[in-house]
Amino acid sequence: MSELQSDEFLLEGIARREQAALETFYDRYERMVFSFALRCVADRSLAEEVVQDVFTRLWRSAERYDGQKAKVSTWLLTITRRIAIDHHRKSMRNVPVQSDVDDRLQQLEESDPGPPEQVEANEMKDLVRSALNRLPNDQREAIERMYYQGQTQKEIAEAIRVPLGTVKGRIRLGLARLREQIDVHGWGDTT
Repeated sequence: MSELQSDEFLLEGIARREQAALETFYDRYERMVFSFALRCVADRSLAEEVVQDVFTRLWRSAERYDGQKAKVSTWLLTITRRIAIDHHRKSMRNVPVQSDVDDRLQQLEESDPGPPEQVEANEMKDLVRSALNRLPNDQREAIERMYYQGQTQKEIAEAIRVPLGTVKGRIRLGLARLREQIDVHGWGDTT
């Protein structure tokens, strides 16, 4: 395939499962996708995995591209960003979490509890939910969007139309209040 073919033409070919179209598209965008992925995950091997997943997803869903909504490069970087966030989150599961609330929730999710542990886990989940419900609405919403919906702080700021610094402050204050609530109930000490 010629380098002069448009991105849209190549995506149509990829949607028809034309290997040559994918190869040309890959040659055109691999470096850009890798550079962006590397900035997102800050790990070379993880960025390479992201690139592989991006082009695999592209192969499976090229027909979803809508030129009316975004340029090809913007669409491709959006896919890259989503996949990079997923990979980064997966890689962070093995890193100790700084927040006491995060620590306890992660321990609860990773354990295979017996009946006594299940009772404690349910109590902890109820405590966290109750503590969340006592937060001011703006702090609770920011924390729920981040931890339960997986949104980044920037995505939250855009969605609720407030400055990024405001979102960061709400999350910081909300997590501090959650830690206080957990400490009051004797669950702040995870040692």
